[in-house]
Amino acid sequence: MKKDVDDLMRHWGEQRARYGLVSGLGSQMGSIMEWKGAAPRGGAAGSRIPVNGVGMDRAAAEVEAAVAELERRDERGVVLARLATFRYLHGATIREQMRVLGLAEDAERTYWNWLDALHLQVVRIMISRAGPHRSNTVRRVGMRRACAENAPK
Repeated sequence: MKKDVDDLMRHWGEQRARYGLVSGLGSQMGSIMEWKGAAPRGGAAGSRIPVNGVGMDRAAAEVEAAVAELERRDERGVVLARLATFRYLHGATIREQMRVLGLAEDAERTYWNWLDALHLQVVRIMISRAGPHRSNTVRRVGMRRACAENAPK
């Protein structure tokens, strides 16, 4: 599990470095100006112009939300969020990460304990965010069939 969480957080760091925290939608007017009219919508597969915004994918966005929640929790959460940022976003060396955490040079075991705590907290937050309340739709009442037999007379 540690490897999976580490891979997911590395993915988050790559996505965050590439796209940042914002996503953008292309302007319709920009498309009209670029193509001197409506942009082409057909052609060879993969040659279409992206219509949706570009930004982090869902997995990276969930990790971002977990790290942000950690940062808002308490002093320990702030330290864990700082560790996540320096390790996965900035790609700092272990010694630099230990310096940021305020650990001594010979406290490598403590560093690995902090990293395990980070992974555990991120997984816990992501599981709580994906709980049963997330699977429900907004509409909580049953759908009615619109057919002739149910129609008012």
